[in-house]
Amino acid sequence: MRLLIRFAPLACALWCVTTAAQPISTISPPNTEQFARLCAKTADPAECGKKIEAQHLDRAGAVLATIVKRAGNLLAVTVPGEPPFMFEDKLGEAGPNLSFYAYHAPSDSVVLYRAQADKLDFLLVQRGGGVASASTTELPNEPLFNSDGRYFVTIDFCTDGCENRLSVWRFERRGPARERVFSPRTPWTDAGVSWGAPRRLIADYTEGGKNASMNLELSDPRWTVLLP
Repeated sequence: MRLLIRFAPLACALWCVTTAAQPISTISPPNTEQFARLCAKTADPAECGKKIEAQHLDRAGAVLATIVKRAGNLLAVTVPGEPPFMFEDKLGEAGPNLSFYAYHAPSDSVVLYRAQADKLDFLLVQRGGGVASASTTELPNEPLFNSDGRYFVTIDFCTDGCENRLSVWRFERRGPARERVFSPRTPWTDAGVSWGAPRRLIADYTEGGKNASMNLELSDPRWTVLLP
């Protein structure tokens, strides 16, 4: 990632949001079927990300322009009343290359898809709505938000190069922070997760070549709690 920490005043005249905008609804990420269709004939993860972004811009261009702006290899995430966060794509396979992926209205957060060669991860940009400070947070995988907007979860399991843990993140004043993590005793080779309720997760995983599911309440003692 190359983050140009807040633009110069002259550029701010072009990119900054200086007036109060109408509330924006959540812009959902592509579902599994949409992702597969958009990225089926792409050369690499970076091209996949740009196709996802292009579809969002086509469907919600005028609304989306109040929170993100694209100009060539520059992507700006606006921050109300302040200079935007600026991200620059680097040419070549190594990247990084960032694309708009989703917007979560309750937390006023933009999710960016980041490709670096064959590696894919995500960046969450909290725009500073309400009492929160504007911030950026690197994530190992796509964030999945719960229904009350206070938490999101990431899950990252594979045989090589993954965190191999399930993490619940909580929105704090200074930005998202990992509240609790779960690592199974026997490694999972693959896994997915969904919210069954605002405080309950359903994990589908592969362990020892067998598929299984488990429910994890946030109060479950198997979590390692990082924040009280």
